[in-house]
Amino acid sequence: MAEKKEKTTDPSIWTASSIFVSKATYKHVADEFHPFHRHDLNAFLHVLTTGLGVWGALQLAASVFDQEVAVYAYAALIGLTVPIPTAILHTVYVYWCLQIPAEAVTLAGFELSPLYVCGLAIAAGYGLQDLAHYVCQEKTYMDSYIGAKPWMLAVHSVWLMPLVIDSVLMRHCFLPKLFVTRNRCVVTTVANKECINQLRSWINENIPSTPETTHVWPHKQEATDKSSTALENDSGILAAFRRVFEAHHFDIMPIIPMNEIYVTAVGAKKSINSDAVFYTPHEDGPFWFLPFTSCYRVLVGLTPNEMVCTHFNLQHESRDQVLDMYGVVGFDYNRELHWIENLPGKVNKERRSVMKLHYVVYPKGWHSYGKFVAWCNTTYNTWARNNFLRTLRPKSTLDFLNAWWIWLTTFFNYKIEENIGYANLVYLAVSYVLGPTPFLILTSFRHYCVYMCTFAFREPMVAHGFLMRDAKFWKTVALMHLGRRLVPLVQFPEDIPGVLVAMAGFAITILATARLGFVRTYFGSELGFVKPNWIEGFPYGYIPHPMIVGQLIAYSGILAWFWERLSTENVALIGTHMTFYTAHMVQEMLTSSY
Repeated sequence: MAEKKEKTTDPSIWTASSIFVSKATYKHVADEFHPFHRHDLNAFLHVLTTGLGVWGALQLAASVFDQEVAVYAYAALIGLTVPIPTAILHTVYVYWCLQIPAEAVTLAGFELSPLYVCGLAIAAGYGLQDLAHYVCQEKTYMDSYIGAKPWMLAVHSVWLMPLVIDSVLMRHCFLPKLFVTRNRCVVTTVANKECINQLRSWINENIPSTPETTHVWPHKQEATDKSSTALENDSGILAAFRRVFEAHHFDIMPIIPMNEIYVTAVGAKKSINSDAVFYTPHEDGPFWFLPFTSCYRVLVGLTPNEMVCTHFNLQHESRDQVLDMYGVVGFDYNRELHWIENLPGKVNKERRSVMKLHYVVYPKGWHSYGKFVAWCNTTYNTWARNNFLRTLRPKSTLDFLNAWWIWLTTFFNYKIEENIGYANLVYLAVSYVLGPTPFLILTSFRHYCVYMCTFAFREPMVAHGFLMRDAKFWKTVALMHLGRRLVPLVQFPEDIPGVLVAMAGFAITILATARLGFVRTYFGSELGFVKPNWIEGFPYGYIPHPMIVGQLIAYSGILAWFWERLSTENVALIGTHMTFYTAHMVQEMLTSSY
């Protein structure tokens, strides 16, 4: 802290050379500013709030007081005192501000005076910044200096927009979080192993062997209550959560009413009863649509296990877990497909038993929302648990029908999530509601964003199954858009040559994919899921970057053959596809690991 204070009072950072040449002054202020904006949402909201306030100030100078020279002077000052990338983006922003005059702004259908509009924008921009800090539970930068150095307010105000632009650039414009799905499974071992030993002994002494799974609520008997509480607060588990969910973004709270001890069945698995769900890929809960939050189910191994493997459908197979004693694996209760399988040739010496712990992960400080999400999941889990127990030993026709219903809904839900994804369906629906042109743009090129962002931002670990699902789904949607526009233009037999050229290009891509396999096609080697391997056989060794070049051949053939029949929109659509493919090819050439 003493070193930081010394830097703050160092007069050398306020010299003309530090301000305009080395730009050390701006860098110093930025180093002070960014710790107060660690939360991604706060940084994003500042783009909106600061942008609104600065627009109001620039319009006030340019439109109301007719002093465009002041705007140019401000832009020049920023350009001379901040890093070049930030200066360029800030200049573009200032130009954009001048294109939207305050005179054109109306509110609820009423025309307002430019002075009023500018004043309202400045006040709203300033006030909403404080609201953003409150929502994200972060102190303001101004609070750190206003008492000792009130003059810093002028420096802060002048450089505020560049500082906000920097905070976005530091986060790579939020692209890694928008388009890359990370592996959010929590894998570790418990720190408090004595609790595991106590629970294991209690299970072996008190839980009889049955042909169905046994479920015990650990806080309903004194013998398991204390050990369960210790596991809920285990330092190893909480530390593993923090490797996935940063403390400045999220709070974590146990959901105690959902916790249970699960003891596996003895003997062959029955074909259809409630237990069949465990052997079918499934998500445990229905609340995938609750934003910014997750309910986690954390499995803790209470007994030795080498027979039962937990599979995660939308992760790479190397992420599957054989949960042994003291081991921990946690996954999103509402979003992670998983199932268990008995490994061939493996037999456990005692029944597999696990503790199922549950936690709600929610935005920092949003305690009421976190409690609401916990309540939703607890209520559903209680209903599902009771329904599960009623169908564990089905006797009546209604019980059998209910067991089948549980299995069928689980199966169809699994198929939708594995191949499409509910989040993708929501994105598709919202894009459609926006109108034909936004729908076309938002759904034709999303797969390129997935490719390029994944290739560029490989850490933290990518959820490889999600990557393959999303890339294939959005490419299918893009091809459907193209097909709907191009197929009606084809006339046989006149267009056979053009169709053959296009098919040849697509065939090269398909053959290249077959040579690589889906895992390597979707960056399996670059992401570390499989070892690098030299691929031989046509088209490799004959056509450089055949997967992308094949697409370019196909689209070039379509443009050349059907040019006179293509509308301007269709030419732009095909040209944009080719541009994205070329950009991605250049990205691979310049940044590939091999």
